[in-house]
Amino acid sequence: MMFNHKIQVTALLIIILLVNLATYFSIPPASQPTITEVPPLKPFPESSAKQEPATEAPRPPPNSDPIYSDAAKKLRKEALLNVEANRQGILKTLNNETRITEFYKAVKMEAYCEKNERIGGSGDGGKQVCNAKAVRKDGCTLLSLGLHNQIDYDRAIYDATGRHCKILGADKDPQNSRTQKSYETMGGQIFVGTIPNELTIPDMLLKAGRREVELLKIDIEGSETIALEPLIKDFYVCQIMIELHGQTALEHLDMLRMMARYGFRLYNIEPNPFCEKCCEYSLINELCMAQFGVVPLGINIPH
Repeated sequence: MMFNHKIQVTALLIIILLVNLATYFSIPPASQPTITEVPPLKPFPESSAKQEPATEAPRPPPNSDPIYSDAAKKLRKEALLNVEANRQGILKTLNNETRITEFYKAVKMEAYCEKNERIGGSGDGGKQVCNAKAVRKDGCTLLSLGLHNQIDYDRAIYDATGRHCKILGADKDPQNSRTQKSYETMGGQIFVGTIPNELTIPDMLLKAGRREVELLKIDIEGSETIALEPLIKDFYVCQIMIELHGQTALEHLDMLRMMARYGFRLYNIEPNPFCEKCCEYSLINELCMAQFGVVPLGINIPH
């Protein structure tokens, strides 16, 4: 019995071995991978691979207009060459024997405004303003000091700047109902008091909630210089149209020197034909020149 059992086990092992061999030899061989030859890469064309030097400045697009015209550049160049002569010419007019009209002639422009326009009529009430339409679209403030119930300039500058600026006016006396009505129509505000003793310009701005002024007209007959410096020292002002009354040439020069210290340049001078010692000056802040399209010239006011 034991012998027969061993025979059966052996036979079973042989059968399992044969089955495994049959299975192994019946599996087809794995297919060999196909190798495809890749053509060699073509080199980049020389013109595409070449790069511009890193130091070359970017070029403007075709047909782009320059910031300043050739004529403006020439004007500035000529003005810079004449600065010292212009300064000496002003200083020569300061002696007591020279009429103040000679001082007006000696003062040369320090900035060129192509759009220098008369606002408010051709009479004494009108002012020379540079490119009034270029005022900011938001937060624009117009300041008119010395109303005298004559507000042709005020209405004209409000219209010229697009009727969106806040206009503030002031005078030492209360204004009549017509002036008040005009300011109300413009959405403006009138202050009453003598500047600067009873009313200062910074106080006006703070009460109106304003910190900057686009255009300032000041004609307060004698207190212009005293009232103006505290304003331009602490507040941002773009343009100033100011009239001086009855001062000497040295006093006119001192006012221009003071304004020059705060970065203002003269772009228009207009002597009063009815008052020899009265003259109107229009000046622009150097930081506002680009906004109003102004070309800076030489600084002619002697220190």
